[in-house]
Amino acid sequence: MTHQMALDVAQTSTIAVTAIVLAVITVAGLIATSIYRARYAAAREEGYRVLAERGADSAQATAGELKGVRDELGEVRQRLAALEKLLSQIG
Repeated sequence: MTHQMALDVAQTSTIAVTAIVLAVITVAGLIATSIYRARYAAAREEGYRVLAERGADSAQATAGELKGVRDELGEVRQRLAALEKLLSQIG
């Protein structure tokens, strides 16, 4: 009986050690997956940040160009008004 009991204790400890090793491997795998996902998300967010900065710069440049076009259009209107006035005086 003691021989049978000793074998059961050995089997039980082997099963327990195997279960602990599997649990540690599983936890390590989950941690590694979480770290990978966090790094991937950070890289993706950085890409979005750069894209947003480019969009803001582009919008700012477009606004500057639009102001220049408006200024030129104002000048053209003034010249056209002066030309109309001159033509009405001549004709």
